Amino acid sequence: MADETYEADNDVLSNESLLGEPVKYSLDVVKDLSDEELYQRLFKCWGIKNKKIEVWGELTKQDGAVPYRLKHVRNIIDNKLIEYPIDVSYGLQSGIFVYPSIGNKYYITDQRTFVRGKLILTKLSERIKHGNPFELNLSSDDIEPLEQLPIAINEIDRLSNIDKSIVLGEGTERFIDKVIYEQQLSKLKTEFEETQKSEIETHLSRLNSMTRAVSIEKVELHAIKDSVESSKKENQQLGSESKLLRQSIEKKEHELAILDDKYKGLEEVMAKKIEKLKAFIEEKAVFLKSFEFIDDDEFNSFVSNITKVSERPEHIEFSDHLNGDYQQAVSYIQAYLKERDILYPRHIIENYLTLIRSNDLIILAGDSGSGKTNLVNSFADAVGGKSIIIPVKPNWTSSEDLLGYYNPLEKKYLATPFLEALIEAQQNPEVPYFICLDEMNLARVEYYFADFLSKLEERNKKPEIQLYSDDEASHVLAELKGVVSIITGAKEKYNKNGITDFIALMQDEDVNNEMKRAFGFSDKNSLIKYHGDIRRMLAGVISTPSSITISPNVRIIGAINIDETTHYLSPKILDRAHIMKFRSPLLSDWDKIISEIDAYGFEDVALPVVFEIDDLGVRTPYPNYSINDDFCIQFKELNSRFFHPLGVEFGMRTIRQGLNYLALFKDVNEDKEQAINNFIIHKVLPKFTFDGNKKSGQSDKLDLLDKVLKPLLEEILESHENMDEEFSSIVALQSIINNAKDNDGVVNYWA
Repeated sequence: MADETYEADNDVLSNESLLGEPVKYSLDVVKDLSDEELYQRLFKCWGIKNKKIEVWGELTKQDGAVPYRLKHVRNIIDNKLIEYPIDVSYGLQSGIFVYPSIGNKYYITDQRTFVRGKLILTKLSERIKHGNPFELNLSSDDIEPLEQLPIAINEIDRLSNIDKSIVLGEGTERFIDKVIYEQQLSKLKTEFEETQKSEIETHLSRLNSMTRAVSIEKVELHAIKDSVESSKKENQQLGSESKLLRQSIEKKEHELAILDDKYKGLEEVMAKKIEKLKAFIEEKAVFLKSFEFIDDDEFNSFVSNITKVSERPEHIEFSDHLNGDYQQAVSYIQAYLKERDILYPRHIIENYLTLIRSNDLIILAGDSGSGKTNLVNSFADAVGGKSIIIPVKPNWTSSEDLLGYYNPLEKKYLATPFLEALIEAQQNPEVPYFICLDEMNLARVEYYFADFLSKLEERNKKPEIQLYSDDEASHVLAELKGVVSIITGAKEKYNKNGITDFIALMQDEDVNNEMKRAFGFSDKNSLIKYHGDIRRMLAGVISTPSSITISPNVRIIGAINIDETTHYLSPKILDRAHIMKFRSPLLSDWDKIISEIDAYGFEDVALPVVFEIDDLGVRTPYPNYSINDDFCIQFKELNSRFFHPLGVEFGMRTIRQGLNYLALFKDVNEDKEQAINNFIIHKVLPKFTFDGNKKSGQSDKLDLLDKVLKPLLEEILESHENMDEEFSSIVALQSIINNAKDNDGVVNYWA
C-alpha cells in the first residue's frame, strides 16, 4: 500500500530526488496521523532503526517560559544535520525547546555547552498551534552532557578502549559523553595506581635496598589519590540534595579537564621513574633467581610490569558487529551454539545473559544431564570467555574448604582450585571468567559459602577477601632480607664474586663456614634444607597475596541437583541467589528451536562474540525502592496478602533485585510480563516449602495458593497463556499445587 511505503503520488510534495534530497510530506497527508505513524515516517526519513531519535547539539540559554533550546541539531547515527520532512516556519535548525524545563540541571558557563538526548513529539496542542505535526521537543529525562575532547581526532586512539563510534563532531571539535570521558580518566588513574601499588609498592617493599625508591612513588601516588579524595569530600559536604551534588561533580570534572595536560606530563615523568625502579627490581630478582630462591615464573613476575593476558581466539565484537544490541547478541549466541549441536530455547539465553549482567549469584537447578554445566561451558565459549568447573565435596564445612588456609608451620598459604581461579581471573581482566561450583549442595551451602556470599553482596566497590594476615608475609620477607644480607656479606668477605649459584656457595668451604657462623648453625644443621624452607616460604608469599579482590570479570554460578544425597538451600542463600530450573532437554521442541534460529538469517556464526567486561554488567547498587513503581506496588501487595501469611518472607533486597532484573531484561526482551514471570520463578517459587494443611486466617495455606494467589498471578500476567509452559510461573505454580494435593498437602517446589 502507498501508506506503507510512503511513495504514493499524492502523499509527498516531492519524492526523493536523484541528488539525494530528503522526502517532504504535505500537511494534508500527515496532519491526522497517529503519533506512532508520525514516528515511523521520521524514522524512515532519518535512517533510524532502533526507534529512538537520538541527537546532539549546542544547548543555549534564552529568556522566556522555556529558557533552554538545542541548536545545530545532528543525528547520532550519521552525525548529520536533520530537518523536519515538512515545510514549516520554524524548522529543527531554528532550535528545539527543551520540555519540560531542565532548570539548573546543567552547569552552563560562558563556554559553549553541548549535550546529547532523545527527541519526542511535543504536546498535540503545540503541534496544532504551530501547524507542524512533526514538531519535536528535547526530553529532559534523556539528556546527557557532552565533553569536548582536549585532543585532535587523529589522536583519539591514545584513549584506551574508547569505542570510536561514540565520538561526535566535525572539524577539530570532537565530543563524547561526559560519563564515558569520566570513565576513561578514572580508568587511567586506576591503572596507574594499580600498576604502581602492585608492581612497585608490593614487590619493592619485599627487597631491602628498594625502600627509598618505593617511598618516592608512594608519595606521588598518594598526592594524586588525596586530590581525588579531597574532591569527593568537598562534594559530600554540599549535602544530600542530588542537584547540588551533580553541580559540584560537574565543576570538579571541568577542573580535571583543564588539568588533564598536566596529568599527562606527570604520567611521562612517572613512566621514566618506573623504568629506573624496574631495573633496580630486576637486579635484585636476578640475585634471588641466581641463588635459586625463586623460579623462572616468579622471576618474570618481579621484572615484568605487564599484566598477564590470555590470548583471545579470533572473534567478532559485540559493540561493532552487533551494534551493542543485546537482542541481536542473544540471537547470535543461540545460533552459534546450534552450529555446535547445542540447542537451547531463546528464553534460556535471554534469562541467563540478563542474570550474568546482574552480577548476582546464579544457581542452576535440575536433574543430572539437564544441561546446567553445559550452559556454563558453552556460553563462556560463545562470548570468548573461560569457564572453570569446581566440584564441591560432601565434607566441605567451612570457608577454608572453598578458599584454602594459611599454614603457620610451612609459612605459606594452601590455595584451593576456587582461589586459584579467582587469582587467574584477576591476572586476565579483559577475559570473562565463569566459575561454577558443581553439585553445590552436596555439602551445606551456608556452611562453606555464606562468608563468601556476604562479600558478593558488596555493590559499591570491588569485594575484597582477606586470606591471611599481612604480618605473616612481613615475617617471611624479613627473614629473606637477613638471608640475602648474609649471602652477600659472605661473598664479599672472601671475594667469591665468581660464584653464581647456591650449590657453588655450599661447595666453597670458606663461604660455607662463614654462612653457618652468621646463621648460628652447627655442623649438624643443613644449609641446603634451610635454603629449601626459605624458597617454599617465599614462593607462598609471591603466589598467594594476603588479600584478593573479586575482579569485575568474574561471575559465580552454582549447579545443584535435588535428591536424597543433597541438601536444600537455606533461606539465606535463596534470598541472595537467582534460581534457574532446568528440565530434561529431551522434552524441548527441537524443531521449533531450529526454526527460530534459522529465522535470524545469520550467514556465518563461526566466531564467538566478545563483549567488553562492562557490557556483561557493572556491579552497581540496586535501584531504589519506589512507592510509585508498578512492580514495587504489585510485589508489596503480594507480600502482605499472600507471602507473609504463607510464612514465606521477603525483604527489601528482593524487590530491589527485581527492579534491577527488570531493567536489564528489557535489553533482551521488551515484554515486561515475561520479566516479572521470570522473577517469580527465580525468587518466589523456590521458597515455597511448607505444610499446606496449616491454617492462614480462615483458609488452608494450600487453598490460599490454589484459589487466591494463582488467580491473582493470572491477572497480573495477562499474557501467561502465550508463554511456553516450560518457562511459565503459572504452570509451575499449578504443578506445585498438584504435587501437594498428591502428597498429603505438603507444598514443596523442589519435589
